[in-house]
Amino acid sequence: MKLTILLTATGLLSAGLSLHAQAILDTEHVDVGINYEDGAWDLHIHDETHDVEYEPGDAVLRVNGSAQTTISANPLFSFLGTPDSAVWILPNTQSANLLFLGFGAEELANGLFLDDHVSMRLHSVSGPGSFAVFDFNSLGEPIVVMNSRDGFSAADTFSAVPGSHSDLNWAFSQPGFYTVNFEASGTLADGNAFTSSGPVAYTFQVVPEPGTWALMALGGAGLVMGGVRRRFASIRTRSK
Repeated sequence: MKLTILLTATGLLSAGLSLHAQAILDTEHVDVGINYEDGAWDLHIHDETHDVEYEPGDAVLRVNGSAQTTISANPLFSFLGTPDSAVWILPNTQSANLLFLGFGAEELANGLFLDDHVSMRLHSVSGPGSFAVFDFNSLGEPIVVMNSRDGFSAADTFSAVPGSHSDLNWAFSQPGFYTVNFEASGTLADGNAFTSSGPVAYTFQVVPEPGTWALMALGGAGLVMGGVRRRFASIRTRSK
């Protein structure tokens, strides 16, 4: 067990050293932005709090330690893993200590795609654990939108409507760094042509609760990074 924790800490330390050129978003209201203009897809990160947009590779979406909870014994939540096991969840209700994350298609023009429908599919996930996105119905029962635990298929798709904004629940089964690849697609109304963005990578950092070796490693990374001249991430001011 100690070896596993130490290896996790080492991985966090190594990855942490590469983050000095990236913005860290951990308590803001943020969207995985979906847009299509000038004949090309534009998948990005939109910091709603500060009205700033980032390229997917220029920001890290951090899941703070206070997101850690345990999986319910209710069988409806079995898609997250074993009951009473740890899980880190960014909820679909805003908390001052956590990232408030959703999919945003506010910039997507009406009438551009057939039936005003665009698909955002989970293409692949690389990381120490599983990843899921889910919502709740009116009875408080979970609706699974995406889940890497059972593989990747067309079922792992979020349907976006132009002008829409959807805040969801984002779940991770282990602390560490995740690369989550999303792919947007749709059929253009003009010419009935299908178009896809191809996989676009987003980086998530899931932070364990204080007192673990992993968090100590992150602290060590901070000390090392303190001696390196900081570089700020490239940002783009959102088009008005």
